[in-house]
Amino acid sequence: MLETSEGRTQLRKSLIPLEVNHLGIVKKLANIQSDEILKNLLLRNTKCIVRAYVIEGFDLASRDIGGYSDPYLIVKLGKKEHNERKNYQVNELNPIICKKFDFEATFPGAPLLEIQCMDHDFLFGDDLIGNTYVDLEDRYFLPEWRGLKQKPVEFRELKHPSSAAPQGSLKMWVEINETNVPPEQMAKVWNIEPKPPQEFQMRVCVFDTKDIKMCDAEGTSDVYIRSFFNSKEALETDTHYRCQTGKASFNYRLNFKVKYPSKNWTFTVQAYDRDFFKSNDIIGAAQIELKKPFDDAELTQRPLRIDKKYYTKYMRPLQQPETPALEFEEDGESFWMPMKQIEIDKKKGTKKTVDNGHVRVRIDITTMEFADKNKVGSARDDPNTEPYLPPPVGRIHFTLNPFEMYKQLIGPAMRRKIAIWCCIFIGSCLCVLILYYLVPIVVGGLITNWIASW
Repeated sequence: MLETSEGRTQLRKSLIPLEVNHLGIVKKLANIQSDEILKNLLLRNTKCIVRAYVIEGFDLASRDIGGYSDPYLIVKLGKKEHNERKNYQVNELNPIICKKFDFEATFPGAPLLEIQCMDHDFLFGDDLIGNTYVDLEDRYFLPEWRGLKQKPVEFRELKHPSSAAPQGSLKMWVEINETNVPPEQMAKVWNIEPKPPQEFQMRVCVFDTKDIKMCDAEGTSDVYIRSFFNSKEALETDTHYRCQTGKASFNYRLNFKVKYPSKNWTFTVQAYDRDFFKSNDIIGAAQIELKKPFDDAELTQRPLRIDKKYYTKYMRPLQQPETPALEFEEDGESFWMPMKQIEIDKKKGTKKTVDNGHVRVRIDITTMEFADKNKVGSARDDPNTEPYLPPPVGRIHFTLNPFEMYKQLIGPAMRRKIAIWCCIFIGSCLCVLILYYLVPIVVGGLITNWIASW
């Protein structure tokens, strides 16, 4: 049997020779034919395959105390049920599902399609997050819905009996396909399985800092840089000990293996002051969102560098207007990330964000295939190319000059204190010497004058 839209089209074509398409009778005849199709559908039993495609969930309500839900689906139609309990996802409020569920149904008389979203629990019974019902007959007998070759994607709210508020939503669509059609007319089965994860290498070159905060009382910082997408998989540079100018030098490469797709594209760069006898002090941190460059690298399968041109054209428009733009170097390939830190005024009970310096980095993203053919070493190891990273400058170096070693090892604040105490000590010694030689002369003169007066 022809779908309604196809029947109307054929009817209009058949009336072309009569030149009456402009008359309202055409629409009336089309409605009569639609009614006839609907009558035929209602008067006979039609076996169909109901196919539900569920893509992903959004903003699912949490059912665990102190944590997120561990969601999975139960999809029911009549007595048949698909239970996805073994495929639950841990602590996930926005699960990627990408599953299809097939059911046999007869029209008229098909029951409602029910989709339950459940929260998995090891110790107690699983909890219902929310469910949604799809009226299949309302769709099957609706001419406008039947006339669509590709069924529309829906965002269906999940409801819970105990609350009037939505408990999240599911992105999905439903198809109803008759079984008594020739093989060549069978509906296409869409492949909605997610792409297998692809590995990329992200090469982060940490060059140097400027205006970095001096955290030690003597006016120095033992600076190192830590960066990560996930703090459990962080990479660090070596340490610039006894930095006194705020210009710590690294020229250090950090090579990250990154899987695409990912749910976390926020890359964090932190500056620390290393301490041996207590926990390291964080100087500041900055973050940059890298979803856009990774999407582009996956799409083109080519190396991508976050330079000034790419940032200005593609990344900056996606940022909030109040977000400060990155400051690029003259080469246009490296940029400064501001190290921000929150300070708490204990007396006033207020917080403020302070700028504790900047770290200069360069970020390149390549496929692992490209990375394997064009290797670069981690840190400053060979092959040290693209770019070449020279040894850092301004580090402590051995010298036979004791004054130079003293200047390298002792911070300016401590040198000032030592200089002051030395001046006080020398002055005190001079005073003692003066008193040692001058007092006897003064006392002797006083005694002589006293005797002479007698």
